[in-house]
Amino acid sequence: MWNSFFFLAREQATRVFEISEKCKTQDDWTPQGGTLGNEQIHILGTLVLCNLAIEARINHLIEELLEERRISRDVADAARRMPTKHKWFLLPALAGKSTTLSASAGPHQAIAELCELRNACIHVSYDQLLKNLPPAGKMLSCFQKFVEAMEDLNVVLGRHTQADPVILKIGTFRRM
Repeated sequence: MWNSFFFLAREQATRVFEISEKCKTQDDWTPQGGTLGNEQIHILGTLVLCNLAIEARINHLIEELLEERRISRDVADAARRMPTKHKWFLLPALAGKSTTLSASAGPHQAIAELCELRNACIHVSYDQLLKNLPPAGKMLSCFQKFVEAMEDLNVVLGRHTQADPVILKIGTFRRM
């Protein structure tokens, strides 16, 4: 399992090297001991990065509420220490909005799913990972709904009056 994360980290480090040195690398390293399959590695990477993006987005919005003096430093600090899923669904209340988000329907269900999938994949042993890792179609659907949920949260928080179709397109893919 750790080899799969190491492989993903090395791929990103390779891109950093290529960009910073304005070159292409010639090595094609494969970890000893094996990894998940190629598709599964990228599903895992998508899952982990979506969760990092969710966490970062929440903390950014909490910081904005603090800067706008809509919440106190103590409330902001307490909110940041909460589990990611709870913070997401608490944001409208922190912002003083009466709208609630549903973890059981609509695009925000994907936030709950992504958080649960992350926990199931990160906190279990390797033999359980393959049972908990979503198939590609499910991961892509969660990614699309995640983008929709981010944009819907902007509407709920009053940052936009409606979802931006340009942003929503980020969650979909087309064949060339």
